[in-house]
Amino acid sequence: MHTDNLRKSGTMIDLEKKKILLVRNDNVGDLICTTPAIEALRKKYPDAQIDIVVNSYNYDAIHKNPFVDTIYCYTKPKHTKKLSEKLKAGFGKLKILFDIRKEKYDAVVVFRTGYSKSAELFASVAGATHSIGVKNPKGRDRFTIHIPFSGDRHEVEFCYDCLVPFGVEQGKERPRFYIEEDLRKRYDDLKTEVAFHISARMHENKMSYEKLKSLLDLLGKPVVITAEPDDFEMAKKLAKHTTSRFIQTESFLDLGALVMRAELFITLEGGAMHLAPALGVPTMALFGKSPVERWYPWGYKNLVLQDKSKKAENIENKKIVAKVNEVLIKHSSGVNEDA
Repeated sequence: MHTDNLRKSGTMIDLEKKKILLVRNDNVGDLICTTPAIEALRKKYPDAQIDIVVNSYNYDAIHKNPFVDTIYCYTKPKHTKKLSEKLKAGFGKLKILFDIRKEKYDAVVVFRTGYSKSAELFASVAGATHSIGVKNPKGRDRFTIHIPFSGDRHEVEFCYDCLVPFGVEQGKERPRFYIEEDLRKRYDDLKTEVAFHISARMHENKMSYEKLKSLLDLLGKPVVITAEPDDFEMAKKLAKHTTSRFIQTESFLDLGALVMRAELFITLEGGAMHLAPALGVPTMALFGKSPVERWYPWGYKNLVLQDKSKKAENIENKKIVAKVNEVLIKHSSGVNEDA
């Protein structure tokens, strides 16, 4: 059964006062992109029980979210090093599977654009009447409704597609990320026009020290640099040899608290790219190899820059600086850059 057919037929599965289990056990940026659909689901079914399965790696993205009831969080054994930690993680996952089985859910939704055996495991254990996910290209799966994905939909839009069988429609929801007040206060005295996250995982999304230094010099203004642990040394070197300042954040939540103080967040392509839009901060994304239509920072597609080579290193510095100045001028004049 396909979502377009459901839309045309008007068929809808009613989940009013039912139990719904959501599964999003991959990356933090992906989970942030799922939050608008979760909010829409809650609006459609205010009295339903809505629970979610996440992992310790992406938990911060759903932390304190008011639209879910129970959060099942497990640690993936591959994210641990010691044997004792792996065993603890394994038993923790088993307990969650047991708890899910006891709950007797009416519906399960796996928010994954690619088939995931581990995600389907949670759906299978739930034993729900309605189970939604993408089709297993290598064989059979246990989903009762398959959601098609051709690769040309943004992650936010795909998550809405997963909820079409329940009559959920896309509205004006936006990505959300919650930070406690005490953590927000940590950066009360920080005032900066621009924060720049210099880290990316994939080679095509990275920028060299020389590229970043020349860009910071050309910007001609103090910038707060943030980075992931692998790039701390480069960030320190950039801060030493430019007018910029490096702040070493302690967690994704800590990074979010800092980003909230910026007028503009510049970032290489990665999970942090989805953080600032969820905090209402204009986000300029310097793309490498990934398709823009699929992953642009939600609400700020007009601030994306990508070179035809699909390498972030090759984006012209003068284009980046021109776009930065354009955003800051609009911000100072009170124009809403959100598109």
